[in-house]
Amino acid sequence: MKGKNGKPIRVKPGMYAIFFTQMKAIAEDYGYNLLLNGSLDRDMDLVAVPWVDKPQDEQEMIKDFQKYLKGIVTLMSDNKVHYTVLPGNRHAYVIELNRGDRHGEWTRFEDEEYYLDISVIQSSIKE
Repeated sequence: MKGKNGKPIRVKPGMYAIFFTQMKAIAEDYGYNLLLNGSLDRDMDLVAVPWVDKPQDEQEMIKDFQKYLKGIVTLMSDNKVHYTVLPGNRHAYVIELNRGDRHGEWTRFEDEEYYLDISVIQSSIKE
């Protein structure tokens, strides 16, 4: 999308900023601090860091993020949200908002990919 001056209008940072405040509150309810990590230019990169000794279930937190962002929860056949294990034993989740949909309102933007990458740091406190 371009303004009258021909320069691109960066809609993603503003949209992602609106999401961040509520997501941070959700993370705090689960015992995590949610940190922004990245430019917001393409996607929103977040890191959830345990802020209490025994944070609540990260899967439930991610489900609540999905409910807030999409209104639905997307699960695998084992009833869990898919994640990838990254270095440092981080659990990486992707919440897709829009990925290349050629129909509807999103088609007016040059870059149609809107999604969040969330890395959850594992607590070092074991029960």
